[in-house]
Amino acid sequence: MMVTKPPIKRRYGKLIFVLAMVLLLIVAPALAWLFTDWLWYRDLGRESIYWTFTWGQWLPGIIVGLVAFLIISINIYLAIRGAGEAVWANFGRRLRERMMMVVDRSVRRFVIWAGIIISALFAFGVGSSAAANWQQILLFFHAQKVGEVDPIFGRDLGFYMFRLPVWELLVRWTSSALMITLILVAIIYLLTRTVRSLRGFPVFAAPVAMHLSWLLGLIFLTRIAAYYLYRFDTLYREGNNFVGVGYTEAYARIPALNIMIGVAAICALLMLINMWRRTIYLPVVAVALILVVGALAQGVYPAMVQRFQVEPNELALETPFIANHISFTRKAFGLDNVEEVQFPPRGKVTADDVAGAPVTMKNLRLWDYRPLQQVYNQRQVIRTYYQIHDVDVDRYVLDGELRQVMIAAREMNVDSLSGDQGWVNRHLIYTHGYGVVMSPVNEVQGNGEPNFFISNIPPQSTYESLKINRPELYFSEMDTDYALTNTTQQEFDYPTSGDNSYSTYMGNGGISMVNPLVRYAMALRFSDVNLLISKYITPQSRILFRRSVSERVAAAAPFLAFDKDPYIVIGTDGKLYWIIDGYTRSSRYPYARSAALGVAGGEPENVNYVRNSVKAVVDAYNGETKFYLTDTNEPVINAWAQVFPDMFHPLAEMPAGLRAHVRLPEGLFNAQYDVYRRYHMKDPRLFYSQEDLWDVPFENASGDNGTLSAQPMEAYYVIMSLPGKNEPEYLLTHPYVPASSQQRKTNMIAWLSARNEPDQLGKLVVYNFPKQSQIDGPEQIYARIQQDPVISPELTLWNQQGSRVVLGNMLVIPVADSLLYVQPLYLQANKSQIPELQRVIVADKEGIAMRPTLGEALAALTGIKVTAKPAPNALPATATPVTPAQLTLARSAMDHYSKAQIALKAGDWATYGAEQEALRKDLEELNR
Repeated sequence: MMVTKPPIKRRYGKLIFVLAMVLLLIVAPALAWLFTDWLWYRDLGRESIYWTFTWGQWLPGIIVGLVAFLIISINIYLAIRGAGEAVWANFGRRLRERMMMVVDRSVRRFVIWAGIIISALFAFGVGSSAAANWQQILLFFHAQKVGEVDPIFGRDLGFYMFRLPVWELLVRWTSSALMITLILVAIIYLLTRTVRSLRGFPVFAAPVAMHLSWLLGLIFLTRIAAYYLYRFDTLYREGNNFVGVGYTEAYARIPALNIMIGVAAICALLMLINMWRRTIYLPVVAVALILVVGALAQGVYPAMVQRFQVEPNELALETPFIANHISFTRKAFGLDNVEEVQFPPRGKVTADDVAGAPVTMKNLRLWDYRPLQQVYNQRQVIRTYYQIHDVDVDRYVLDGELRQVMIAAREMNVDSLSGDQGWVNRHLIYTHGYGVVMSPVNEVQGNGEPNFFISNIPPQSTYESLKINRPELYFSEMDTDYALTNTTQQEFDYPTSGDNSYSTYMGNGGISMVNPLVRYAMALRFSDVNLLISKYITPQSRILFRRSVSERVAAAAPFLAFDKDPYIVIGTDGKLYWIIDGYTRSSRYPYARSAALGVAGGEPENVNYVRNSVKAVVDAYNGETKFYLTDTNEPVINAWAQVFPDMFHPLAEMPAGLRAHVRLPEGLFNAQYDVYRRYHMKDPRLFYSQEDLWDVPFENASGDNGTLSAQPMEAYYVIMSLPGKNEPEYLLTHPYVPASSQQRKTNMIAWLSARNEPDQLGKLVVYNFPKQSQIDGPEQIYARIQQDPVISPELTLWNQQGSRVVLGNMLVIPVADSLLYVQPLYLQANKSQIPELQRVIVADKEGIAMRPTLGEALAALTGIKVTAKPAPNALPATATPVTPAQLTLARSAMDHYSKAQIALKAGDWATYGAEQEALRKDLEELNR
């Protein structure tokens, strides 16, 4: 009976089905992701960048993985072939066939497949590592010179930042591939019994001995390269007191590594000889030699030098190396050109000091961002689906006057929709936020709430220059989901008293959904079949994704780190833009210590070199993203500019209306502030003893949860004139207090400030207070507040009357030759979420005052008193008759005094100063 084979369809149907499912579930989503990414970059006008990103990752992975696979697989092939030759040579004719059958049937097939699988797995791992390091590999081929050489090896620092990491990776990959190859080959030879024993010692056949000696020789050659590169790693070694080469490294470890290079070369030579001698003794001697000499030269000898030579004379021997560490750390964080100013403040802030700083007084920040965010969310969110996610500080020129303001975007939070949160609402109707809220930093309405410059929906602006023509926010901080525009559903714009206002997207952002392939790819990318089957989507529809500002810039420039605080700006064209700061950074700057850099999207990065080289601008309506260079001499960004020549623009090309708002970001300033705590000490002896270490002051303020507690003081932006300078500037500042391992000191020792004007952007100035004088810190001022017989009872009483006292950040402001401390006080009812600014506390070294307004508080602090106006012609009984000229002067003096008081209450310091000066002249003339 003849058996017929099943039809091909029946035989292979299941296999085809399984392969189709694999294709659908694994390959198709991956291809869809790549395809939609390409569409996204094309929408940004960055199509060429996409291909550089893609091949920049794939090509190194493919090349390195292929090389690793060839190294292992070729050696496995040679081992199998060598095993057959060894059997022929070492055994008689009678045993040959039996052994060859064992090799062929039992071992050969297993070894081949096992070798292929292991080779492929290792190649995949090495290739993935190469792909993960694609940025460093691209920088390797576009390395830049830093223009600074290290003091030990005399190499430009660009070698360490750009080339050394890749050389180390290559040596590591090669060494790992050879070690795995050696292990696999040895296993093959053991399984095939090509090693026999002679008098208790293993004896290798000629092909086996040559093969193993060759592999060992190559491994020793990689050790030569590794020891050579290890010498450079001593520049990053962290010791007890500093980073980099110290006395032990310079005179023990580096010479020991030079010795190890010679030992490894001898071992490689021994392996070359053994390819002809074919003995077990030479490999054993080589391995023992490198292990014993390595333990003595790299372990014992440096430890003895450190213990018996360095530790008893540490300061004397380490001084030049500590000086290197200080110098390079300061350069790595841009602290090498900090302007140092000695500032011995007077105790008393006078009325003349206040009158002489009208711009500073008019821009003292009384609104803390935390209570103000609560006010904004209660008063300006309008509907539950809006949210004020963050409040930023910025400055604008309004009617020719520089004003500091608080500004926040009104973003869409679809999760807060009270009704249906279905697919149509989330992606087609509620697609965007709307407008911004703005208020000056120090103005208060009668009810204790901020005086808005921009408020309500649609946005209503107090100043013509703040008029917003395009308030829709399709791209913002919170938007993490995709949106569909130009569908058959109109998009919700803003609520009105009657029906809601709806609109249609008029921008050119997003990707057209006209092509069914695009719809299918998007459905796979977002795992959302509605994108494929919804009837609301038309050929005119567009999909917008990566709408979070941080996510957008990170995808467009993944080689940069970005600050975690984007801020919104009103352009002179009436449109809204997001500005976010980009960092170039490295962990391979010689001799420099590391610091935590706060970045978007994760934990702080530990870096030992950082620059704010890029300002990214995102159009809040269209999503257009541009990158501007702030430092054309920075080597890392110059390397990336060579990789992506069309990506960056000079800062001068940024629109002037946006360029006026660039600033040093808090993330970089905080890192610099942290490093400068210790590295303001340039004297190695002072640095070694830590005699003048600084620390972060604490302030008693209400945190995010409203609880009053001592917390580290934050840096703050302020508009003021630096001591000794006339023009007001936009500054980022933070004071210091002395550090102590025992009881924490609370007096103030210094005040660091970063300048933000376009021609001074990022320049640092530190004002050093005299060490022999007591300068009150924020905690000491708070203690005085608590002890004040007038203020303390009021605070206690308010906290017991169904309300809660909320204290804002304390500001420390140099005014003329004195220091002024300002802390706002808010009251919040227990059943309310709206803090109200009710009092302002001001202090100097000698006095303290709390009043409803800043002007009144300053008047009380400086000793200005308002008295009843006497009759202009009232004379004492013994007085001589007044002349008409004297009477005119007296009336003029009283008139100037009254105008000065009115200006004082209004906070108009320019008018107040002018009237005080006129009053002085009248009194001098009257006295004469």
